[in-house]
Amino acid sequence: MLSPTILLGSVFIMLTNNVFAAPLRIAVASNFTAPMQILAPLFEQETGQKLQLSFGSSGKFYAQIRNGAPYDVFLSADQAKPDKLIKAGLAQKSSKIIYAKGILVLWSATQQRVEPVKSALEQARKIAIANPKLAPYGLAAKETLTKLGLWNVLQSKLVQGENIGQTYQFAYSQNAELGFVALSQVLAGPVKGHYWQVPNNDHSPIKQAAVLLTHSQHKTQAQKFLNFLVRKDIQKRIKNFGYDSGQ
Repeated sequence: MLSPTILLGSVFIMLTNNVFAAPLRIAVASNFTAPMQILAPLFEQETGQKLQLSFGSSGKFYAQIRNGAPYDVFLSADQAKPDKLIKAGLAQKSSKIIYAKGILVLWSATQQRVEPVKSALEQARKIAIANPKLAPYGLAAKETLTKLGLWNVLQSKLVQGENIGQTYQFAYSQNAELGFVALSQVLAGPVKGHYWQVPNNDHSPIKQAAVLLTHSQHKTQAQKFLNFLVRKDIQKRIKNFGYDSGQ
């Protein structure tokens, strides 16, 4: 007959293995796709914890989480949506981190120059931006065009993507000659083209926040993942992808 100590030890080992067998479900803003595809295997190798990644619009993820979607961690492209989840009791306030600060660029997939900027925008037939109501990069693009005095003038030329990933595709496929996209997408993409980096003071800061969701059944591992993202060596990697450091 097994002793209670050994039996308890066996149960503990079995429970531990079950925790690691279940992947952490991570909802990731689409602009962070390329970095996450590199960082996820590093975390998995270090910890043995598998990650299940979903990429898409921060606005859509927010709506899904409000409706009970079973994610463990939400990496948003802004702070507003994680803050709303915290206020609603759906995310843990103490877990919130700023994992990156986005950099907005006006990009052309061709080798033509995009400066002077006002002239390039006025001459373009189509300009891609993310939906300002759903995507933080879209809101930053709207603020930039407003500061340039062109938001109302260019309405007929704007092609809106539901997220920054779709917006990049519009510009990459040249369905739009110009696109307001994330610098990280340009650096990770197969076509470098030419871009103008929008000055930070032309729009609100794109602070990308992540939170642990209250209903997660794997809070310890989820918190380890958040700690991993703000580690100095990982922050250095994130910056190399075309972001300002979140810390």
